[in-house]
Amino acid sequence: MGTFKRVNLFYGVDHEQVYAALEEFWHQEEHTLHLEDVHDINLDSYALHERRGDWTVLEWTRGWEWVLRRSAQLHVSRVYDCPGLLVFIYDDDFWGCELFHHGTTIDQFQQETGIIGSFFDDLPCQGRPDLLLAQFPALNLNIEHARGYLTHYDIDDPGYADIDWENEHDPLNKPVRPGDAYGRLDGGVFWDFQTFLGVDHSAPVWRRFTVSPQALGGTDK
Repeated sequence: MGTFKRVNLFYGVDHEQVYAALEEFWHQEEHTLHLEDVHDINLDSYALHERRGDWTVLEWTRGWEWVLRRSAQLHVSRVYDCPGLLVFIYDDDFWGCELFHHGTTIDQFQQETGIIGSFFDDLPCQGRPDLLLAQFPALNLNIEHARGYLTHYDIDDPGYADIDWENEHDPLNKPVRPGDAYGRLDGGVFWDFQTFLGVDHSAPVWRRFTVSPQALGGTDK
């Protein structure tokens, strides 16, 4: 099985602030947060990392509920007026992201949409590098690099057959930056993109938690 991950990246706020806003959101939704063993890496739980540099990272649970969790990220953004992203990788095949600021969705990107369709329904999901840079001016991101990471492809495009996935030197799939571990069309560029932003995934986990409806008592994953 390939990698399935969904991760929130909150910019300019710390882990305690993020947790407080999430707790407020889930309480409003009549859910309860349950603290879990921070050292239990096998538990299917949210993992909120300590802030490192500009970023606080929240790893989602393995479940694929999509609506409430995206509402939760917008609540954090609204409370602190902070920008951030949801980034995801699906079975190592492709990656995508959702950009938000001021509690509002700004843009979406999905690397490939032909196999299972878009996670963003009918919304445009080609990704706009100018909007990405505009939310994080202090990072001084290179727009050509941003454009490289937000490279979209379609398996129905005749040019798709020309990509040599086994050749790391194929110019159609060359890495965006020197030192990147993946080609720009590989799903694993999910990791290179976060490195480009300056995200540090080595930050220790501050809290692990699950969320459950108050009335039902079962864990909502």
